[in-house]
Formats: sequence, C-alpha cells, structure tokens
Amino acid sequence: MCQAISITAASSELTERFELDNVLFHTSSRYEIQPTESISAIIHLKNERVLDEFRWGMVPYWAKDSVRMDSLQLFEKPIYDRIANKQRCVIPCNGFYVTRTEGKEVQRVKITMRSGTFAIAGLYDVFRPASGEEMRTCTMLMTKANGLIAPYQPQMPAILEQEDISDWLTRGACTPFKLKNMLRMMESVRMIAIPVSESGEAEMEFEAPRTEWV
Repeated sequence: MCQAISITAASSELTERFELDNVLFHTSSRYEIQPTESISAIIHLKNERVLDEFRWGMVPYWAKDSVRMDSLQLFEKPIYDRIANKQRCVIPCNGFYVTRTEGKEVQRVKITMRSGTFAIAGLYDVFRPASGEEMRTCTMLMTKANGLIAPYQPQMPAILEQEDISDWLTRGACTPFKLKNMLRMMESVRMIAIPVSESGEAEMEFEAPRTEWV
C-alpha cells in the first residue's frame, strides 16, 4: 500500500510547478521517505500557497490507518467531513513504491509519472499533545488502482490533475461531489514502473500496456 515515496525536485522547481508563495520546509533528493517521517506538503494559509513540514501519518483517535485514507470514505463520517472540507493539502512527489510477494520472491517497483513531479491529494491536521509542541500531520488519499498497479495492491495514491490543484487547496472552492470526482484513478499509460533491486537501486523501467488506453 504505497510503502514509501520520493521527492527529488528542488524547491525552485516546486515553486514554479505549484505556484508557491512561500517555502518554509523542503529538502530535495529524498529518494525514499517512509511513513512517520517528515514530509513536505502544500497548504493554503492566509491567502498564500505554502510548502511546509508535516509528519506523514496523522495521530487521530478516529482513524485506524493514519498514513493512508480511502477517498471513498470522505464525507461519509462527520469527522472526515470536517477535515476534508477545511484541511486539504497536496503532497509533491516524484515517485512511490509498491511491493508484491510471490512465494519467496519479493518484487518491488517505483512508480513515476511521465510528466515528472506530480501532486498527491492529502488531508492534514494539527495534533496538540497535553505537553510539548504541536505537531502538523498529514495523510495521503487513496483510490482504485489502475492496471499497472493492481498486480501489486488494490489501491493507489489519488493523483490530482494540474488544473484541479487550486480548487483542492482552496477552502470552500468546490462541493463535496466535485472534490470526490478529483480523486479518480490515474490512467496507467501516463505512468512508468521501474523495478527496484534488493540493493534499492532502480533497474530498467517498463511501461503500462498500451491496450489500456481507450
């Protein structure tokens, strides 16, 4: 279920691609970010589009899986509805990793987009412990896997189209129906899968079958 992601783009590239007004946190060349580690995410804050630091994985009492959330559950429960309406974010990404096991063999691939850096839809929250500093946390939204990813897992990250990013980030810009419609499956023909060796190095890439594109 998307065990890790990578973000290798420089802050200048992210600023241009996502029209950022302010960069408060970003470290480039991170080839494998694991859940619970610090991650860069974009939010709309005080009329600015800001890239800031978040913990990948919420710390809520209401979610069983705080690292990933099924987008089909959005707006079905009051707590989801509150966060989905007011606390949406975008997680910049260059690739994500999926794994499957066949017998004793473990196959791991890195999934990238042909267009380069892409935006994963997410939600964020602020966890305030009884003592200590507040913690900004986020989770990525998942949708049905396409033909390239389905052999590895039933769901994939919900990747936003470039034209949907502004509405996704802006509070009150869209109805729940339109927001959920943004979280559709990305066509596999727009992706590339790169097998990863046991050493963690990427091998020769392979592409999605062209017969899926209609």
